[in-house]
Amino acid sequence: MDTKWKNFKYSPGAKISAFVMVWLCVMVAAGSAVFLGINHHTINSDSYYDTYQFKNQFGSLVRDAVALNVELVSEEEIRFSGDTEEEINNNIHRYYAIKGRLADTVNFAYYIENTRTGETFTNITSGDAPALIQKQPAAVYYDRWKTDYGYPFAADIAQMLADTPYEVHAAVIEPLKPGDFFYDGSISYSKTKELANHARVALISAIFIALLAFIYQVCVTGRREQGGEITLSFVDRIFADVHTILVLVAAVISLAIANSFSFSFPNEIELIVLVIIFGVDVLIGLTYILSMTRQIKSGRMTRNTLVYRLFDMCFKGKAFKPWTLLLLLGYGAVNGILFTLANETREALFIFIVLIIPFNIAVLYFTAKALTSLSEIMQAVKEISAGNLDYALDKSQVSVAFAGLAEDIQSIQGGLKKAVAEAIKGERMKTDLITNVSHDLKTPLTSVINYIDLLKKEELNNEKAREYLSVLDEKSARLKQLIEDLIEASKASSGNLAVCVEKVDLHELVMQACGEYEEKIKKAGLELHVNAGEEKTSVSADGKHMWRIVENLLSNVVKYSLPHSRVYINIAKSEPYGLLVVKNISANPLDISPEQLTERFVRGDASRTTEGSGLGLSIAQSLTRIQGGRFKIDIDGDLFKVTVEMPL
Repeated sequence: MDTKWKNFKYSPGAKISAFVMVWLCVMVAAGSAVFLGINHHTINSDSYYDTYQFKNQFGSLVRDAVALNVELVSEEEIRFSGDTEEEINNNIHRYYAIKGRLADTVNFAYYIENTRTGETFTNITSGDAPALIQKQPAAVYYDRWKTDYGYPFAADIAQMLADTPYEVHAAVIEPLKPGDFFYDGSISYSKTKELANHARVALISAIFIALLAFIYQVCVTGRREQGGEITLSFVDRIFADVHTILVLVAAVISLAIANSFSFSFPNEIELIVLVIIFGVDVLIGLTYILSMTRQIKSGRMTRNTLVYRLFDMCFKGKAFKPWTLLLLLGYGAVNGILFTLANETREALFIFIVLIIPFNIAVLYFTAKALTSLSEIMQAVKEISAGNLDYALDKSQVSVAFAGLAEDIQSIQGGLKKAVAEAIKGERMKTDLITNVSHDLKTPLTSVINYIDLLKKEELNNEKAREYLSVLDEKSARLKQLIEDLIEASKASSGNLAVCVEKVDLHELVMQACGEYEEKIKKAGLELHVNAGEEKTSVSADGKHMWRIVENLLSNVVKYSLPHSRVYINIAKSEPYGLLVVKNISANPLDISPEQLTERFVRGDASRTTEGSGLGLSIAQSLTRIQGGRFKIDIDGDLFKVTVEMPL
């Protein structure tokens, strides 16, 4: 279960899902925050009657009612007011506009009384109007002495009622009936309050999930397995300082586009554009943060900047000559002079178009061409360092500034090819020599062994002769085994062995080999412990070669382990390999490096008193490599540990 979780944790699917999750959660959180911000006053109001929208509409209608019945009164009053013709026409137009607005209301009620004459004006058709209005939760009263400044337009109303005998009662009648903006506003208020609760939950949940997904992304980005090397993306090839400038430019462009819209009442198209811009900015920002994280993890943050590269090439490398620095200073000086000239003269646009822009475009072109040739050289170096010594660097694509560097690299390439060819030739000659000598030794040795077998059949009455014959038999058998090991080691190291890949049960193979070595292990006074997981470990390997690897490791254990000690064999999985780990305590001090132990004829027994030949580990390592596996030796004091990794 733990292995499956680790595989899923670092899988591309999980990383992409987390990336999308962060983006979605940021969008949801931003949307929720904007909704809560825009409706801040509405959400914090105790009721619909406390909202600014209601008070503004209600105050406007009260002012219209007072203006209609106290100030304007009727069309006849307006016409005989003695005002100018223009004022009369404006007031008549205003009179009918107010009358129409008041007629369109369903829930608004008013009652205006002239306390001197007893004349009343109201839109309530039945009942006691003042009593009905006073019972409502949103009711106001105005006269020439009293004004409710809690509502908008109260100052206009007070001015119209000054020095008049009028009393004004106004309210919104409950329950609200459909048909005007008060009813619609009440419904909208209820929906807004309900949505606000959902928006708060969405905001908190989105922030929490986004933080978790973002932390996960930061932890796993760049790695394909736990503790693995950092793998950089194509985005990470952009210089870090250039990447930062590009992100800032994108942010400035986004702000400029957003500022061109009306934030108070954006239309649908503007709202869609704003959402798209914000979504793109979130993607750019998240990509930028993860790219910087990968570069910090890989330790190349500082080195992957254009400033560092230019500095490195100017002061440390041979790509730039000293005069290049003078050219950079000259470029800056020329630009400074041109900009100063443009600023001091009236022909700034002409200087910009004719001098500054063409000059900078030309410099940019030649710089880009030089950097392109530098990238070609860097690619050639990368290919050569990876072992591709036949990679052809096209000198026609290299600028004059880097021609010398390109020639030096081609010289290095030629020298490496020659050295590798000589090394391969020497290795082949050494392998052929060992193989030929081994074959030449095998023929007379076969005759010696045959004659020893014939002597063993003869009746020898001399005890000393029989003893000598036994020694000859033992030494000739050991010499035969040594020659066979030599031939096999030569074939394995040169890759001349056929590999027939099949499915091999590692645990079954080890148990079978342990069974065959059981008698030798007991005779050596060793206690063997085999640990394997519950899950079957099947590797992709050649069964014959795997058997020889296990056999050599067990033979090594029997020959060199401390008597009466324990030997541990562990079988496990570590994607994408199956592991075979053998640990034992050496009988002799291991004053030797792990690399030397895998060389031919090198033995841990410096006195060379044991029967080993020093070829077992070398053969095991070579057989492991030709099957696509990895072979590793660790030494800690007298603890000797061998790890064989084969593809699952």
